[in-house]
Order: sequence, then C-alpha cells, then structure tokens
Amino acid sequence: MQEFFILKDSTNPTLEMELIEDGRYSFREEIMNEALQDSTITFTMIDTETNIPKISKAPANIVLANTNSCEEKYLLQYQWKKRDVNKEGTFKAFFDINFNGMIKNGDYIFPQGNLKVPIENDLIII
Repeated sequence: MQEFFILKDSTNPTLEMELIEDGRYSFREEIMNEALQDSTITFTMIDTETNIPKISKAPANIVLANTNSCEEKYLLQYQWKKRDVNKEGTFKAFFDINFNGMIKNGDYIFPQGNLKVPIENDLIII
C-alpha cells in the first residue's frame, strides 16, 4: 500500500506516481511510449468510510520524469483542486490510463483499452 498525505484545503503538493513496467507485459519501449502519448489519463478518489467517490475520472496528466537514466520513465500527475481537499478523511485512489488507439509497430499491436494504476498496491490518500 502506498500512502500520500495532504492537508485539508491545501492544493499542494501535486500527486505524482511513477508508472512502472512490472514485467507482466512484454512490449517494446517505443510502442509503449507511443501508446502513452495517445492516451487519456483520469484520477478517481473514493471515501473509504462511505465508498462514495470524492473525485471521479478527473483529467490527469502523464509526463516524462526527470532522471539521469537512459531509460524513459513516466509520472502520472494529479493537481488538486480546492473542492478535492475540503474534507478530511481517508480515501482510496487510482489512475486510469485509457489507450485510445491501436498502435502497430512491425508485428506487434498495442491494443485499445483501459489500464487501472496502481496494479500491485493500493494508493491511500490521507
């Protein structure tokens, strides 16, 4: 489980999660990069007590991380709005990546569809 702490009524810091290739899928990096550039990213946050969404499919961003590595890494980002943080509580959150099109590179086709992130660990906002 990953935890992210933010103060009530504070819109900083921006929520950032690194998009990690977990080895479950074998794809070439250039295909994934192209697919990510043609995708829609959303953020959802659900109150753990009431199970009611506080944020539902709000637009989010994906940016290239600033690293000293030769390997490209991406960050999923959500910039808080005042209405998102006007209530204290504990929330379960996730990003969705909706791949908008069929990306073909040689014999490999990256499919259209939706990927819920994080896959492995829950993201808890406190």
